[in-house]
Amino acid sequence: MNPVRPALPRTLALLAALIGALLPASALAVEIVGVRVTRLEGHVAVALGHAQVLSPRIRDSMERGMPATVRLSVDIWRDRPGWFDQLVRSEHAETRVGRNAWSDEYQMRRQAGPILTLLDLDEVERELRRPTRVRLIPVSELSAGERYYAIIRVEVKPLTVEDIEEVERWLSGEAKRIGKPGPGSIARLPAYIVGLLANLSGLGDETATYRTGTFTRADL
Repeated sequence: MNPVRPALPRTLALLAALIGALLPASALAVEIVGVRVTRLEGHVAVALGHAQVLSPRIRDSMERGMPATVRLSVDIWRDRPGWFDQLVRSEHAETRVGRNAWSDEYQMRRQAGPILTLLDLDEVERELRRPTRVRLIPVSELSAGERYYAIIRVEVKPLTVEDIEEVERWLSGEAKRIGKPGPGSIARLPAYIVGLLANLSGLGDETATYRTGTFTRADL
């Protein structure tokens, strides 16, 4: 069971909502390609690739030092005609990329794996586009004769809850340092923090969703 994340600071959330109301929505960029449902070591697995993971807007954001998170989720559903479909298994993976302010290189980390250092955003893009396979559920757990399908979702998030909490700590520290209250209006915030808040509103996220065709245990 995933831990419940703390609520966003009220002031930042309100600012994000205000900016979100003023800015136009961005077009989706990331794509899911080459999807296949396969058998891997006795498990149902989904093979897939990504295209256009880093849009020009996200590249610009990362070049200015903002991190990005790529989240992948794969759900297996049992098709039940005439009734609600049943969620059988859900798997998630997360890749986080950030710029090293000292070397200008980029660091990538998948889940709790090792940190990979990459020279530039072109290398980051190539690494993110590598084909991957997600192992889901033992084939033996599929019911004979039943039909299943997978729903895949990829999210590229230039900002996460953890990122905005770091901004809040920075603002709090600056207020203590200069002995004055924190910023009271958007105009007083540094430009890059306004960008962070805009992304927090949800307009910064780019997503893609893909549904496979149905399959049975015999198909694997």
